[in-house]
Amino acid sequence: MEVLQRILRLAPMGEDVLIGPGIGIDAAIVRTKDNVVIAACDPITGASKDIGWLSVHVNANDIYACAGKPRWYVVTLLFPRNSTEDNILSVMHSIREGLKEIGASLIAGHTELTDRVTEIVVVGTMIGTPLIPGKYISNRNARPGDAIIMTKGAGIEGTWILAGEIGHKLGLPKELLRKTSELKKMISIGKDVQTILRIGIDKIHAMHDATEGGVLGAIYEISEASKVGFEIYEENVIVREETEALAENLKIDPLKLISSGTLIAAIHREYADEAIKTLKKESIDASIIGYIKESGRTLIKRSGERIRIASPPIDELWRILGGA
Repeated sequence: MEVLQRILRLAPMGEDVLIGPGIGIDAAIVRTKDNVVIAACDPITGASKDIGWLSVHVNANDIYACAGKPRWYVVTLLFPRNSTEDNILSVMHSIREGLKEIGASLIAGHTELTDRVTEIVVVGTMIGTPLIPGKYISNRNARPGDAIIMTKGAGIEGTWILAGEIGHKLGLPKELLRKTSELKKMISIGKDVQTILRIGIDKIHAMHDATEGGVLGAIYEISEASKVGFEIYEENVIVREETEALAENLKIDPLKLISSGTLIAAIHREYADEAIKTLKKESIDASIIGYIKESGRTLIKRSGERIRIASPPIDELWRILGGA
């Protein structure tokens, strides 16, 4: 964390940069003559299945989390030297599928065969514009007293990836594994964001797609970006049946499992119940899982034990797939 902070201090920024790089900031906001532009960049290295499709949605989610609309995509594809034309075309078809789903265009990129990688690496940059002209949401604006809302469930992306990569080795019921494959349909937070914005953009102080470090990681990053604390109640966190079964089998914590598709939002406390009702009307499961505090970062376990969160969690996906 300290090393990253030192690196970020080296980044030059012009007067047209409204939100630049920082801990917990997944997208930049740049002022233009008549509007603002939102830009985000993320690599995909932990999935082999649908890697191009996933790269589109992970980057699009960072645009959505700023109350933006993803519009243009730039991608760098690095393939091992032994890759075939079919390998490359498969990734490109996957990218095209994702772009069609969100209504964005591929505008530039780079494709390379290199002996510097042993697996496919996809680095994407998504560029978008605000859903409401001139308006955006930044993770730097969470305020003490805000309710913290989550949607869908913890560990959505991680459950989908782990089930696809090693599910056949775990002895889980076939019906459960079939349900995990359906989680792919939940990876986008586009509908979540567009729905929650109905309560009014001024009522929403921060939003984050729960990627690295899962639900707990996303909340930690919001608190770091906004210089605030939080208190989270484990019993209120949504954990889907298939995620719970996988987590129990692998002895992992769903709250620390990568979860693209799970929207985390800090909302003015008075409007939190309205936000939950609005989401549920669109069949989007949602829950108030805690509150923003002046200071202190605490997870209250089901047992009542209070756990101090002193650093961002290491994602459980890397512990399982990377041997961390």
